[in-house]
Amino acid sequence: MKRLALRLVAATLLATIGLHAHASSHREALAILNEPCADNTDTYAWVAPGAHNKLYLIMNFNPLHEPGQGNHGLRACNGYRYEFNIGMGSSLKPVMTYRVEFTNQLPREAAPGPQDPLGGGNELLWQLTGGTETMKVTRLPRSAKWQPGHDDERMTVLGDALKVLPNNHGPQTDRLIYGLGPFRGYDSGDATSRELGLYDQPFVDTYIHTLANGGRIIAGQFDDPYQLDEKGIFDLVNLNRDDLGGIAGARRPPGKDVFTGFNVFSIALEIPMTDLFPQGVPHNGVLQANSTDSLLRMYSSISRQKAQIVDKDSVITGLRGGGNYVQVGRNALPLFNAGLVGTQRQTTYLRSSPMEDVTNFANDILYPVLVRDADALGIYRALGLPESTVATLKGPRTDIINAINLGRPIPVADGFTGDVITLDAAIDSSFPNGRRLGGGTSPSSNQVNVNSVLISLIVAGNPAAGLAKGVEVNDKNYLDRFPFLAPAHQGLLQGHGGINVPTVPNIPTP
Repeated sequence: MKRLALRLVAATLLATIGLHAHASSHREALAILNEPCADNTDTYAWVAPGAHNKLYLIMNFNPLHEPGQGNHGLRACNGYRYEFNIGMGSSLKPVMTYRVEFTNQLPREAAPGPQDPLGGGNELLWQLTGGTETMKVTRLPRSAKWQPGHDDERMTVLGDALKVLPNNHGPQTDRLIYGLGPFRGYDSGDATSRELGLYDQPFVDTYIHTLANGGRIIAGQFDDPYQLDEKGIFDLVNLNRDDLGGIAGARRPPGKDVFTGFNVFSIALEIPMTDLFPQGVPHNGVLQANSTDSLLRMYSSISRQKAQIVDKDSVITGLRGGGNYVQVGRNALPLFNAGLVGTQRQTTYLRSSPMEDVTNFANDILYPVLVRDADALGIYRALGLPESTVATLKGPRTDIINAINLGRPIPVADGFTGDVITLDAAIDSSFPNGRRLGGGTSPSSNQVNVNSVLISLIVAGNPAAGLAKGVEVNDKNYLDRFPFLAPAHQGLLQGHGGINVPTVPNIPTP
């Protein structure tokens, strides 16, 4: 009975954390609300199964984009540096960084006149302006003397002027701008050019670029791959009965995935493992549970210049940067900043390095506030859990730290333990040993339900307890190959919208 109660508790908290586990940092901090270009939502890192000869990295940012929203859709962000930072062994200090920078350009022309041709900077829609979006990819080896914000290292440009994947606006854009099929105007009497989209996977694949190191990259708008019942969570952890073991006082199910139909900006990067292990991955194919020599310690970060100056002549951003680059966002493990770090320290997290996480956030992990909140809401009492068990769950929780370090001999100290994705390159990846997108039992499911693993760990002390499963399928199928992400929802016929008849009540009926 006690074990059952513990599992039910985990299920409840799992939902609590679930919101932040799969959508680990969608607008999670006060400082990020007004800077979506710096809002990392989730990070993925895993090795190619079997041979382990490739490392796959995905960074998602600029979240919750309605597919049909805005004159210009979802654009790549000028002036930011998007970086995948990789440490090795027991150390968090990066030995290699892969940087992606975007450049959007819009041609200038004179004010409009009556005989102007179609296109150019006077158009209202980005697709017609002739504006371009490209990216530069740089590999930066980091020496022992390297410090964040400094670029006094040997840099290798792996690719430059690489085209960014354009948005999935709809059928007319597919034909007139992307050249995916013949266009027939309104005067043809044929509505096909306005109703049948042609933006497909083969078109997306043309924007996969091969890099100088033999790797590949693609960046642009994709389906947001999260599944979460955030509505209940943001109403002060208002969970439904399916996530609370059938408790009568909980709201009625089902939980719904709030990310259904939304797009996000993604960077997917494939890296040859020889970049990191020139002599080959140590003991490749063999698990050595007490070793650290085959470990990679990865986190993503976003930086911009410290000064942001309003500039009316800057067509794309309206700003110009000045000064050194400073970090304004980062992400690694799902849930860390969104579900474990307290509100008053969430901005500190975004602006700081994992090298300082033990000093800055150790107590947030050792004494999870979500456990305390669940106790205050009466969840544990409803489940009949003894006070002694609740006291144990409240901490100190060294088991959580041990789990994110994969049980390896890694010091719990600054520079060694922090919010990074730790993966063993010698064996196949499975969360928390790396984090893979897709690869589940169905094309729309992930290899592991991260929500359940994390909530089970935090709430029940057992990551395999199978709690808080919630919504376990994506609204689109993942690819079983690079770039793994599902194509973006189309702006015209997908996403959200309604006819508004009848109008909705001010206080909805359940």
